[in-house]
Amino acid sequence: MVQLLNPKQVEYIRDGQLLNGEKVTIRLLYCEDREALIRFHSKLSLETKFFRYQYSKGELTEKDLKEFCELDYYDNLALVAEQSQNGRNEIIGVGRFYRLPTNKNTAEVAFVVRDDEQRKGVGTLLIKHLAVLAWERDIKFFIGEVLRENGRMLSIFQKSDQEMQFVEKDDHTCTVSVSVAEIINRTQ
Repeated sequence: MVQLLNPKQVEYIRDGQLLNGEKVTIRLLYCEDREALIRFHSKLSLETKFFRYQYSKGELTEKDLKEFCELDYYDNLALVAEQSQNGRNEIIGVGRFYRLPTNKNTAEVAFVVRDDEQRKGVGTLLIKHLAVLAWERDIKFFIGEVLRENGRMLSIFQKSDQEMQFVEKDDHTCTVSVSVAEIINRTQ
């Protein structure tokens, strides 16, 4: 694991455009984003939280915030999609990857988009930018555990890599595997 003394040594800020033409900024998540992350999470519906965590998730705990915000920006990092809303920047989506300790060229990926911002391309932008950063870190594949009824998430993975590998884990979940290179090529 690479330890960075100052996370701001790693910068990543990109402008993007949603399907409806709205502008969005994609950037790294930092510890200073804790309050914004709490606001973001509080605006997620119960269904969205369930799809993201695969259980009924309440409010974020201090343990959650520590896990989400204390990143090394190499083996694990997170991005936020944010927009200016009501006079301040608001997080509308979060995506992250964690490199697997057992397979160094593979990372687990997850992302969630605020309900009122879904179906606008936020998830697609997040996975694209995560893929760019993963490729720079010699990560070649993303895997994700997804509830089988989470059609939106499965659709994003399928659009990102039409050769996506899909393995049913049990009656409710599946594991998908996508090529980071394919994500980058398909979302140019």
